[in-house]
Amino acid sequence: MLSVELEGLVAQLAALDRPVVPWLIQGVDAHQVQEQFGSPVPEEVAAWFEWCNGVALHEGQTQDDVNLIPGYSPLSLREAVEMKGGHDGDPILGPKWIPILGGPSGDIYAAVWVSNENPRVAGILVGEPTEIEFESIEQMISVFRACYDRGAFSVDSQGRLSMDPESYDVVYAEIVG
Repeated sequence: MLSVELEGLVAQLAALDRPVVPWLIQGVDAHQVQEQFGSPVPEEVAAWFEWCNGVALHEGQTQDDVNLIPGYSPLSLREAVEMKGGHDGDPILGPKWIPILGGPSGDIYAAVWVSNENPRVAGILVGEPTEIEFESIEQMISVFRACYDRGAFSVDSQGRLSMDPESYDVVYAEIVG
């Protein structure tokens, strides 16, 4: 269940004493998410924004301070809607999608769906073709949690989140296939 995975991820971040944990903004209700789209959204998309509506900004924060995983922080519903316009016409994204994680370079993880199907997650890397990377938001969080458990994501000697790409690929292959 997505809520259990998200709670587990936050617990992992808290155990690593990551600054983002107390700055996660309380989520918004499903009705507010649906208002932004004018139509129903999949349950996982509503659950994501019910869990977290971005990160509170404070003086002196660094990008690393607000990251949930190396290079990416959770987006608020407002930020997500604003980012969406920059990718109109992407054939992988189609008409029904919403960014959920974003990086400072413009890279995004986005929930993508057709009708009321369970959303898949696309990786949008600046200058690269968009690809579906996960079959659900829950699967994405499961991969992230396994990456923390197995050292693919860690805190380096300078206190920043880091990623071991080879370890990530192993974890990803085992969970996603």
